[in-house]
This record gives sequence, C-alpha cells and structure tokens, in this order.
Amino acid sequence: MNNLRPLLITVAVLLVFILAGNTQTQAQKFTADTVQVESSVKIHSPHKATMYSVMLPGLGQAYNKKYWKIPILYAGIGATIYAINWNTKNFKKYKNGFQDFSLYVDWKNLPEAEKAVTDEPTGKSYEELYTKGFDFENSQASFDKWFKTQLQNKKDSFKHDRDLSYIILAGVYVLNIIDAAVDAHLMNFNVNDELTLRVEPAVSYSAFTGNMLGFRCQITF
Repeated sequence: MNNLRPLLITVAVLLVFILAGNTQTQAQKFTADTVQVESSVKIHSPHKATMYSVMLPGLGQAYNKKYWKIPILYAGIGATIYAINWNTKNFKKYKNGFQDFSLYVDWKNLPEAEKAVTDEPTGKSYEELYTKGFDFENSQASFDKWFKTQLQNKKDSFKHDRDLSYIILAGVYVLNIIDAAVDAHLMNFNVNDELTLRVEPAVSYSAFTGNMLGFRCQITF
C-alpha cells in the first residue's frame, strides 16, 4: 500500500496538469471567440465624433447620422455671427460719435480767446446720430451733457451685446461638441426588444410599519 502512494501522487499531479491544460485551452478558445464576435461588431466611436465636431461644427452630427441637427446648428451659428456684426458696427458708430462730440464740446466750452486760436474738430460723425439738421453750435450745455451721456450709454450697450454674442457663439461651439459626444456614447447602448420594464405590486415589511403594499419596478435586458 505504501508503494502505491508515490504512484497515486504522480497520477494526481498529472490529472491536475491535464485539467489545467484543458481549462486554459477552453479559456483561450472562449477569448478567441469573444474577440472574433467583438471584432465583427463595429463600435461607434465617441472619440471620433468629438474630434470631428472640434474640427468642424456639424461634422460630428453627420458622423452620428443625426443630419437634422446640422441645419439647426448652423442657423444658431449664423444668427450669432449676424448679431456680432450688427453690434460691432453700431458700437463703432457710437464710439466714433462719442469721441467726436466729446472733442467738439471741449472746444465749444473754451474761452473765446483760446477758442479763436484753436482749430475746430473736424469729426462730425455724431450729427447723423441725432435729428438731421440740428444746430449743435447753438445747443445748450444741458443738452450737450445729456447727448454725450446718451452716446456713451449706446456705445457701452452695443459693446456689451457684442461681447455677449461672442460668448454665445463659443457656447454654441461647445454645445455642438457635447451633443456629438453624448449622441455617440448613447449609440453604443444596446436598446432592443429584449429590454423590458416591468411594474408589479409588491408587499414589503418593516419593523416600524409592518406590512406595506407598494410597487416594484424591474428592468430586464
């Protein structure tokens, strides 16, 4: 009997190596089959969608096949660019008017002796920003102060709207990237007929309240 012990140990060791070898072979086969199945399924790349949107707004949406979003995106971009141009044009107009009128008021308020030897400012861009034909030369000091304040307020308002339009344009660009990335991520989820939502009545027990009747929500996929 003692002479059989080394033989049994040897057989046990051989069985262990055989089983281990079979297990490794099955694992390699399973891994190979899994890789083959995964390679046959084309994965939608969120990274590509994101980079496409970074390079050109709307390109990520085209990659996601969400073509209906592209006209909406470019309508927003176009409206924002129009707002930038509009506010920039009016900002420059009121800025020039404010500067020209400030120089004119300073010259107008000079003492007569100094005024006689100082050239009148040639810039008159402010004239088109008030009633046509208005006599600025004989206007009262109270009007000059009011009109100068109005020009400054308009200038600052258009500058604020121009800067805000730039921020909105940047926001639309960032939103375009986020939308493409989220859409691409969602396209990799397996949502099919096997995904079910089941709601059924259920009874729960608590030491404080006893038995309670409620509902249970179960998702199966």
